[in-house]
Amino acid sequence: MEPSLADVIEMQKKRGRPRLFDVDTALDSAVDVFWEKGYDGTDIDALTEAMGINRPSLYAAYGNKRALFFKAVGRYYEQIAMRGLPRANAEDLEQPSLRDVIVGFLYDHEQPRGCLIACVLAAEANASDDAKAVLRDLVDREQRRIETWASERIASDPGGAKARCYANLMIATLHSVGVKASAGFPRERVEAEIDDTMRVLDGILKG
Repeated sequence: MEPSLADVIEMQKKRGRPRLFDVDTALDSAVDVFWEKGYDGTDIDALTEAMGINRPSLYAAYGNKRALFFKAVGRYYEQIAMRGLPRANAEDLEQPSLRDVIVGFLYDHEQPRGCLIACVLAAEANASDDAKAVLRDLVDREQRRIETWASERIASDPGGAKARCYANLMIATLHSVGVKASAGFPRERVEAEIDDTMRVLDGILKG
């Protein structure tokens, strides 16, 4: 539900006042709501309750629900999905632990949530061009980041084929296990698939 005229007027009144909440902390709460309930299952009341703010404050700081959703997706990408994964020019030359990183963000909750990007944003992308554009941008950034990381560590890779393969396999694994965790596949099976992928990725780096 979009803001009413009264909401807009109140929002304009409050724009000049200092905010009494931390924007990033409240955004983290919005991430949790969208991650747990999905886009369609989330309403403004659930967001304001979780974020600890009222509607005018939400609209003033983040825009409408759609704008907040995309901000939440961006926050999730930077703070959760990509945290600890390959990063270009990283000082640590060791291969990142997919088990520690992926299993953590899949299962560090009361109920497995899968991946916000692969499960929630991708579902929105099927129906909306704006979500499709955001998804395409995030996957492209993910691809380039991991590919660059791999290319710095593969001794011989004419044309960059091995680095591309490394990035493609890692991304496919991230999204696949995210969907499977969300669907309730046994954790042991998901972790076994991560282990299998780790062995293949290690072979690409050493090959």
